[in-house]
Amino acid sequence: MADSTANPSPMLYPNSPKSLTSRVEKEGFMKGKLLAYGLLVLPPLFWAGNFVTGRYISEQVPAMSLSYWRWTLAMLIAMPLLYRSMWRQREVISQNWLRISILACLGVAGFNSCVYIGLQNTTATNALIINSMIPIFILLVSWVWLKQRITLRQMAGIVLSFVGVLALLVKGQWQQLATFSINQGDGWIVLSSLVWALYSIGLRYKPAELGGAAFLGCTLVVGSLVLSPFYWLNLPEAAFEVTNDAIAALAYVAVFPSLLAYLAWNYGVKSVGANIAGQYIHLMPLFGAVLSVTFLGEQLAAYHALGALLIAAGLLVALLPFAAIRGRFASFKTH
Repeated sequence: MADSTANPSPMLYPNSPKSLTSRVEKEGFMKGKLLAYGLLVLPPLFWAGNFVTGRYISEQVPAMSLSYWRWTLAMLIAMPLLYRSMWRQREVISQNWLRISILACLGVAGFNSCVYIGLQNTTATNALIINSMIPIFILLVSWVWLKQRITLRQMAGIVLSFVGVLALLVKGQWQQLATFSINQGDGWIVLSSLVWALYSIGLRYKPAELGGAAFLGCTLVVGSLVLSPFYWLNLPEAAFEVTNDAIAALAYVAVFPSLLAYLAWNYGVKSVGANIAGQYIHLMPLFGAVLSVTFLGEQLAAYHALGALLIAAGLLVALLPFAAIRGRFASFKTH
């Protein structure tokens, strides 16, 4: 009979070095996950504020001007803190410049420009509710791009969410579908949601060895450079009066949704994955509704509630792990 003391079990010796190391690693992993879940609340709050700010300032600052100055100011603010990380990882950056540039064009230049253009012709409330379809777009992009299978349940969720967006576009008047033409502003917001889904999925192709600070610095530089021609070549049409409102709007969009939200989002996606992180996006309509009513005086209508409920139902049907829930419930009943 083998001596049980030859290879003592961590369960028998809970304070053994092996057991302590395992426990520390597990606790560190769990703390990292909890931190990621907590930080993922901030991006939808800051981005909801970005939509409201974009709508508020839309008559004073042209869309491409707002997008250009947002990222240029964010770059100037952040670069003193980020350039050392970028310099240390210059070899990684030079070897992966095309991949990084594509992500910057999607997540920085593309998404936000589409949003600001759309907000010139639609309300912040509409834009935020449509934008909550991003998790559905992530599923669709994963299906097309990564060949991930879409289940019947997920397809039902996609259809439900699509009907919710239609409710917003026709303002709850379904008879308008016979002669329906999409509002230009709403169309740009739908496009922005697709662009962000591409960015979120594309983050898996970010070089693993490239740190978050260096990556953020690269995207800020590339985003500002890509947007530069759209601003400077369109002067004087792109010019705007520097008022207190314009300064406050630029300060907000340059710091909160640009720097803080992106750091939190990228950390969250890396820690818990794009599909789980994407579910946090549907907090944006909640935050946005409060901000829109408070700061813009927008009125909420019944079709807003209908659209939001249908999109939320679609998200639950498509993304909620019903099998795991049923398994846990069955396990609970047996105890």
